[in-house]
Amino acid sequence: MLVTTPDPRRRLEPGEFFGRAVAVRRVAELVLVDSLHGAGLRVPRHEHEHAYLSVIRGGSFTETYGRRTRVPAPGVLLVNPPGEAHSERMDAHPVSSLNIELGAGWLRALFELGTPLDRPAAVRAEAIVPLGRRLLREVTRRDADSALAVESLTWELLHAALGPVPVDRARPRWLRDLRDRIDGSLDRPPELRSLAYEAGVHPVHFAVVFRRFYGCSLGEYARRRRLDAARSRVADPDVPLSRIALELGFADQSHFTRTFKRFTGMTPGQYRTLLGFKTR
Repeated sequence: MLVTTPDPRRRLEPGEFFGRAVAVRRVAELVLVDSLHGAGLRVPRHEHEHAYLSVIRGGSFTETYGRRTRVPAPGVLLVNPPGEAHSERMDAHPVSSLNIELGAGWLRALFELGTPLDRPAAVRAEAIVPLGRRLLREVTRRDADSALAVESLTWELLHAALGPVPVDRARPRWLRDLRDRIDGSLDRPPELRSLAYEAGVHPVHFAVVFRRFYGCSLGEYARRRRLDAARSRVADPDVPLSRIALELGFADQSHFTRTFKRFTGMTPGQYRTLLGFKTR
């Protein structure tokens, strides 16, 4: 397991957090850290160079910033602007959290929306816990759709922090067009931010509208479509499994096999045998 032990200085470097880092993922100008703090631990006064979100998963603690204090509990989303000095004292039980540090591109996009992360906040919303769980799963995944899943889920989490976004009643044409783009580029999923700007909408609006009409995040949709395509191709006994892995954007056949089994319960070869064909 990874362990982060920053010096007790005033400003922490990008991607640096106190506590034990159980898992770390760097993708799409984000740093995601699954953190664990021991019971009774005191974290000295410090500040972070970059803004970050923190989904509290377990335990509670007292955080002091300026002359104010807050006592976050599980299910709360903390919004922490850059340069906001604070200290923390864990309560009687260990505290687990998922920290999501936002790079400069994310802050620029939020500024364009008129919602800069310039003040601390503690947010409670129904969507926070399920979004936090999905993001935590993506921290340790390395499949072809994980980066897009992290990006889309983070925009949804920001939506929970920022408040409601107006959503069209009818499915907008740009949404269908961009869905078709995803369906046609399963070997190399594009970035959500690039797709959103191509359609002339903000990424947070795109992420929220996509879930409204398709019932999942953009990354989860791309993963499902890739697996649907894989099942269809595996059912053709004349196509070697190695070619399917290459054409659908998997790192190699081994990666394809692991991903296919995780979602279907069997390897591609077993699936093909079940259909009555020999594996190639």
